[in-house]
Amino acid sequence: MSAEDEDGPSLTRGEVNRAMRGFITASGLWGIWGQTIGIGTAVFTGYLLHLGADESYIALLTSVAYLLAAVQILASASASRLRHRKRLVVGVGFAEILLRNALPLIPLLFAAHLRLEALAFLVAAGLLCGHVMAPFYNTWVANTVPENIRARFTSRQTILSTIAAMVAGFVVARFIDGFDATNKQTGFDIVFVLGAGFGLLGYLALARAPHPPPPAEDETAPERRSGGLIEPLRDRNFRRAVLFYGSWTFAIGIGGPLYSVFMLEQLGISYTWIAIFNALFMVTSIAGYRFWAGLVDRFGSKPVLQILMVPATFIPIIWVFNTPEFFWFVPLALCVSGLIFSGILVAVTPLLYGLVPTGSQRPHYLATWSASVNLLGALGPAASAVLVAYLDGVTLQMPGLSIGHLQIIFLISAVCRVPALFLLSRVSDRSSITSRHLLSHLARGNLLSYTYNTAVYNVASRQEHRARAALGLGRSGSPLAIEQLIQALADASPMVRRSAARALGDTGSKAATESLVRELVDGSSDIRSEAAEALGRLGHASGVDPLIEALDDEDPRVRISAIRGLSEIGGAEIQELLFWHFGGSFDPVTFPTLVDVLAHMNDHRVIKATLIHLGDFRSPAVRLQLLNSVCVTIGEDSEFYRLLSADEDRRSSRLLRIVQRAGTTLQRSAGIETTTREGLDETFDRLRRAFDSGNIEWQEEAARQVAGIIRDGLLATGRRPYEVLSIYLVILALEDFLDSEARLDLEAAREIFVAVALQRLSQLVGGLESNDDGS
Repeated sequence: MSAEDEDGPSLTRGEVNRAMRGFITASGLWGIWGQTIGIGTAVFTGYLLHLGADESYIALLTSVAYLLAAVQILASASASRLRHRKRLVVGVGFAEILLRNALPLIPLLFAAHLRLEALAFLVAAGLLCGHVMAPFYNTWVANTVPENIRARFTSRQTILSTIAAMVAGFVVARFIDGFDATNKQTGFDIVFVLGAGFGLLGYLALARAPHPPPPAEDETAPERRSGGLIEPLRDRNFRRAVLFYGSWTFAIGIGGPLYSVFMLEQLGISYTWIAIFNALFMVTSIAGYRFWAGLVDRFGSKPVLQILMVPATFIPIIWVFNTPEFFWFVPLALCVSGLIFSGILVAVTPLLYGLVPTGSQRPHYLATWSASVNLLGALGPAASAVLVAYLDGVTLQMPGLSIGHLQIIFLISAVCRVPALFLLSRVSDRSSITSRHLLSHLARGNLLSYTYNTAVYNVASRQEHRARAALGLGRSGSPLAIEQLIQALADASPMVRRSAARALGDTGSKAATESLVRELVDGSSDIRSEAAEALGRLGHASGVDPLIEALDDEDPRVRISAIRGLSEIGGAEIQELLFWHFGGSFDPVTFPTLVDVLAHMNDHRVIKATLIHLGDFRSPAVRLQLLNSVCVTIGEDSEFYRLLSADEDRRSSRLLRIVQRAGTTLQRSAGIETTTREGLDETFDRLRRAFDSGNIEWQEEAARQVAGIIRDGLLATGRRPYEVLSIYLVILALEDFLDSEARLDLEAAREIFVAVALQRLSQLVGGLESNDDGS
């Protein structure tokens, strides 16, 4: 675990789980608190406007919030001397909540012209407390959460916080909208007081989380403490990462403080509608957290960031096209932002934790990261304040659209995001693939189906739900599903294991072959049969030899599946191999499967042996299967099965039409002599009457006569046997069937087989006419 480093002995598994629950619970409560006092939220921005602030003041206040992050470097300098870090986090966190939510005191204690200054002081003091404890809280989380689940933990933590914030944001907005302009202060006061309660509860939940013991102080090297503050910036890769994310934060900060102002002041949107739009943002964020977290854990942060930051660059442009008369691009922009920025947030945290070393230097790295990124980010809101003053009153006219100064700033924000894309390319992380490779994975298959089934698989606790989700992952065709399905082969549920094996066969990926072969050759595995069929569907060369060996396996289910698997691969060599097994010693277990697969390979050599062995099977179902395979072999595809599946009335009328059409075709065929055609007239007349009356014995007798007449007629034409081989095969199949006593208890199948054989016979003989005409 990540806690197992120089910071002290690792926590036990139970302590780690309790700590992570504490982090997640605290994040949910802080999510509610953040909706009441968070900088940039509609409520806090609305309160600033209520006190008389303008856009420049709001942007500058945001810049100050970033600048105060520099205190984290000083706070981390005392990390090695602090023995009670948990107390520091909780105590200073309490102070942050009380200071930032003390805004209701401002109208009571300060004159109107001093209220904005007082607000800035309280917010700055609260933020200062937050930045003091941030390195220690981040180190606490980094040392506790195991490295291999950091992205998923961040996802769960952020999802709960987002859901809580979404509900709280809507409730707060509806509450504020319920007050008129003269009583707005009362509404804000109540919100700030209740928000403080939730924030304090968050720290009480955090106080119950176990904290790893701090490292022993290194008394022999005090000079390392001062050097530790600048040590992170000597790390080239860390320095590049700071520059990358700092420049990105700077670009985001140019427009970030002004979106709420734009909605409230320029577009005139109510708090309630803003809350609804934010709820859409949060819902799409939740979906994004689930999806992107899995990709980050598997492929690393960098490729995910490179994919997401390109569309994120263009999001501010969507805001430009909103007007007071039509502001429905706002929810579009927020939904797109939710999907994209959730992935960026999930990816950046593991990127950071992967860059920082373990041990006593970790707090310094985390503090340097936060301080440096925030200092660079502070330049964004500061630039925004300058731009607001400089561009005030400036408009750009486009056809049908007037772009105001805030919208111009949004465009500038989009342009300023571009350099971060190039800076990211210079950062190294643990990524196993490139962004281009990952993008090709995302483009293949059904991404929506993959996302949905991944979410179901990860959330579901019932094995049947997970099994269905595993099958859905396979059908999605996404390469992203392969690793998850391979892991599912070791699931505790045999239902899930079987579904995972089948699903891997649907992926078509060579990467799944090795795991399936391992299951097939493992005599103790209970999914060998599913693995064999899946290998066949994959069709890769490395799966052929294990399937051939499985033809002689002791388990009949494995033998049957190996036959089907090899038939899926196909080819002349495979066909000959399967026929060699078919012609060997008779195995009643595998014989029906061999007949079925060879029939679909159009191997006519199975016809006679199949009809001979028909009586070796007591099961009517197996005999029907064999007869259907024979019909497939002679070229009738699934006609036998379709007729067998029809109800009796429809089947009877259908059979009569087949016989009538077969007789007409044969009587008109120029492929046989005129005298032969005349001999067929009376025979087919009896055959039609037999089918009409349902007399099976008459049907079979007449059918035998038809077969004899056609055989003799073909001989009279002087055609060479190979020219009419397919016709002789049908005649052979019909006569062998009529000679088999195993047919006698299959009343429906008897007349169906006769009709199907005659239909195929008439088609082949009728084809001789066109062949002669074309010669």
